[in-house]
Amino acid sequence: MKWLDKLRNWRAKQAVTRAVRSVIRGFTSGKQTQHRWEQQFSWYENIVKRSEYRQKNVMETLKVIRDINPDASMAIWNFLRLGNSGHELECLNMKGKPDEQGLELLNTLAKRVGKLYGGGLDQLINVFLLTGYTQGAIALEVELNESLDDVVDFHAVDPSSLDFRRNNETGEMELVQKQSDGRYKVMNPEQVFYHPFDPDIGDPYGRSPILPVLQIVFFQVEVLKDLKAVAHHQGHARLDISVVEEAIIKNIPQSILAQGQDAVMKFVSDYIGQIEEKFNSLKPDDNLFHTDSIKVDMVGGTNGKSMDVTKIIDVINQQIVSSLKQLPILLGRNEGTTETHGTIQWQIYVAGIESIQRGIKRLLERAYNVALQVYGRQGRARLTFNELRTADRYKEAQAEEIETRTRITQVQQGWRTNDEAALEMVGHPAVSEPQAPTMPLGIARQRSRRTTGKRTVKTRAEEDEYVKDIPVSWASDVAELTTRAGNDFYGLLQGQLDFYIERLRNAPEVPTWALIDIERMRMATTREQKPEPPLEFEEWVLVNILTATGTQLELWTETGLDWMEQAAIMAGRATLLELDTSIDFDHRDEGLIRWLMRRANDAADLIQGVTDKDVIMTLWDVAYEGNYTIVKFADALQEAHAFSRERAIVIARTEILNSARAGQYYGDKQSGMVIGKQWMSAHQDNTRDGHREADGQIRAFDEPFYVANAEGQAEMLMFPGDSSMGASGSNVINCRCWYKRILQGEEDLLKGGA
Repeated sequence: MKWLDKLRNWRAKQAVTRAVRSVIRGFTSGKQTQHRWEQQFSWYENIVKRSEYRQKNVMETLKVIRDINPDASMAIWNFLRLGNSGHELECLNMKGKPDEQGLELLNTLAKRVGKLYGGGLDQLINVFLLTGYTQGAIALEVELNESLDDVVDFHAVDPSSLDFRRNNETGEMELVQKQSDGRYKVMNPEQVFYHPFDPDIGDPYGRSPILPVLQIVFFQVEVLKDLKAVAHHQGHARLDISVVEEAIIKNIPQSILAQGQDAVMKFVSDYIGQIEEKFNSLKPDDNLFHTDSIKVDMVGGTNGKSMDVTKIIDVINQQIVSSLKQLPILLGRNEGTTETHGTIQWQIYVAGIESIQRGIKRLLERAYNVALQVYGRQGRARLTFNELRTADRYKEAQAEEIETRTRITQVQQGWRTNDEAALEMVGHPAVSEPQAPTMPLGIARQRSRRTTGKRTVKTRAEEDEYVKDIPVSWASDVAELTTRAGNDFYGLLQGQLDFYIERLRNAPEVPTWALIDIERMRMATTREQKPEPPLEFEEWVLVNILTATGTQLELWTETGLDWMEQAAIMAGRATLLELDTSIDFDHRDEGLIRWLMRRANDAADLIQGVTDKDVIMTLWDVAYEGNYTIVKFADALQEAHAFSRERAIVIARTEILNSARAGQYYGDKQSGMVIGKQWMSAHQDNTRDGHREADGQIRAFDEPFYVANAEGQAEMLMFPGDSSMGASGSNVINCRCWYKRILQGEEDLLKGGA
């Protein structure tokens, strides 16, 4: 233990040495400087005052400006569209590796936050972008439920409604909000977050990027008012009427002159008044007659001189562009900027958007981290906004190609090693030695396509025995399509199996309380009684194994719809050929598309629902037997019927055959020749009772058949396999029935009815 004592003594001496050095150098503890607002704390409430231009009324004015001023509105529009162009959310465990289960929880939460704004994280980000750009700050609150085990919502908070206050006891700054009773409520810093943009020294509130727009917009309004008056005054030409004084004096009667100066002035005034009265009474299209004592000219209008209004408008526009932190081109102004200058301006503008995005990123990551803590997961969230491109990708590729050729030449000349060149170009050492020049990639691809095209021979798949014997014209082709669809569906089921096994291997242990319930059931019941799994066990499977149900539904819908469309088109074309019409089958028929879409969605729901239930029950069987392991779980899933080829074949037969019947039905409808239909059963040992009873039932073509389901209840079907009117699975799954057409001229067959 001597070495341990020596280590402790050495550390103690080092600590003493550091303390002595600090004293010698004159170091002191604590904070010596003060902000100006720290002298306010003798005041009531100890609130950090906002500066004159950060007050709530100023923020409200900015909100009004952005909604009524066209330039400000356009700036907001551009900023929101560019700033909210997509993002990626990640969840990392304590080792920094992806946590898929945690990500599923966060993605589920992201779909329902921001309920006030329509729901979804995208909407909430839009609100934060708008607030940050307008007020220079953003705030967010994480609301939890009463039991503190789930997140209710993320709330965007108006930053101007929050203040900072110094706590007299601790000296720490607190985020507070004034309540309706005048008191200040302290916000929980673990759930309410405030982020300022570009704050001044000693100012925790942040500053609005577009604050200067207030002054220039108010100035713009005043200028426009003045221009309106000027336009009204100078925009119309006016008459300039002058009276020749000499002519008036010569024409004054002697009798008036004899009466003196007053009489002369009255005569002149009356004379001018009469002229004014006559001119005022003129209409725009009246002719003008006057003596030579009156001179008439035109003034004002387009010929008049005035100040250059465009110069003033240009100055205002420049000020608005600067105050809104926008590019001129984004506000509809073309200043003839060079490409180089335009690129630099765009890079600066994008940097401004990214600065707001970084603040939103920090707030949302903190909020998601709270959610992870609430959900009991150790990890952290990482949100990344999609990059806004600031350079021409083609030019970047050209530059990279030149750099690559330069590095290759340097390696070939022996000026540097292959690893050095690789580190500069791709960030890691070379993975192999330099390769000899090969055939150009484009030529190689063309040759490959030609060779592949020559070698590949499309072979017809084996026809499905279940489908090919149905007595319809399209049975053989659809039977072959059914086989190929079954193989595809089996591949999809196997992909699901691999996915679920991978989730199973990464899943946490079954909760203790679920194990207790399982043990209690084993003691109270026998396996033959088939007890249902406890809710805790089902929840464990749903949360850890089946969390990607939405994605699986999309896969089934897309895959199924593709095969169903092929079957419908194949049968529809065969139907019209059989009827010997000149009509081409319209595969875009609105009714057919609507039927296929509904059927694809319903089938996906049913298929995935059965899969989920089978996974739960398969794992439950293993857990009920006791001494379960992940390996036993995985082996049981491998043998489960849910992922078997037999199930894939049943799915293919059901969906392909029903879709082909739909294609025949809409082909018959498009022909205009079919007026009725007769239900024809397969007449086999396993034919359903309801279908056997429906055999021979006759209906008008646009009327449904009435067929009993497994419970004996009558359901409506427009044709065998149709579920558009609510028919249950017992009436459409693995059905081989068909219908016989009743054509024009066979109206007497309809009289038999049903």
